[in-house]
This record gives sequence, C-alpha cells and structure tokens, in this order.
Amino acid sequence: MAPKAKRTNENIRADKVQVIAESWEQLGIMPLSDAINKASALDMDIVEIGMQDGIVLTKMMDYGKFLFKQQKSQNKSHSKKTEVKTIKLTYKIGDHDLEIRKNQAIKFGIAGHPLKIILSLRGRENHYEALAMDKVNEFVTSLAEVYKADGKVMKAGNNFSILLHIKK
Repeated sequence: MAPKAKRTNENIRADKVQVIAESWEQLGIMPLSDAINKASALDMDIVEIGMQDGIVLTKMMDYGKFLFKQQKSQNKSHSKKTEVKTIKLTYKIGDHDLEIRKNQAIKFGIAGHPLKIILSLRGRENHYEALAMDKVNEFVTSLAEVYKADGKVMKAGNNFSILLHIKK
C-alpha cells in the first residue's frame, strides 16, 4: 500500500474545501458535503492533497484505482533488473588475464546477469580469425558450468561476439 494514507471523503477535517476535478480543472471552494455529493455522483472520491492559504485542497479521483497504480509502480521499482554484462578479449590474451576475466564472468553469473563476450581484431590481426574464434570458443567452454551459449559465435566485421545466459 501507499506509505502514507491520504484522507478521503468523510475523513477530511474541514468545513470548506477547494475542489479540483480529475482533469485538474478548478471547481472552486465549496462545503465538504457538496464536494462529496458531486464526487459520488461521478462515482469518485474526494481526496485531500494538500493545503493552500488555510483551505484544504482536494481532488476528485477514483482512490482505489490511484492506490492500485501506486502499488504497481512500487512493485516495479523493487523488481530485480538484469543487465547484460560485457567482457572484452583479444586473440593474444594471456592465460592469467583470461583467468581473471573468467572469475569476473562467474561473479556476473552468480549475480544473475547475462554475459556478452566480444573479441575485436584490429589491422593485421584480421589474418588470425581462426585463432580468435578458437579463443572465444575456449573461453565459452570454460564458463560451461555457469553459462549456456545462446547460439554460435557471430562474426560481424572484425568483431566476434556471443551472448551467454545463465544455466538454471
């Protein structure tokens, strides 16, 4: 529910209130009973939204619908967001550096993030496409206990990439 409940209809402690329609149109200052009658005729509630110059500001709205939307947006903000993490490799990366990247990838997997592996070739390195493909495949197989491959290694220009998802 909402962290702070608002006063509605008969729970409002004022004799006269300034009423704002659902479309934010000013309806003016009127006795609380008239405002409640107008709202109930439209199948709505009068909700206290603030105070201005000693007069209580109220708005006509469907309070149940308002609470539902507020609760729904609050639930969305608490949901876990997964972000695609990226690890970049080179075709001549050392064993120790590869091990560090593997450990980082495992941490990402434990945290629940999908992983994208990218290996870029530059200039003369483009002659070593086979080595680059082998390096990426080797790295993917080393992560087989945490991740599963989402297809094959793709080559786009001078970049090799693959998307990995967490094993369940």
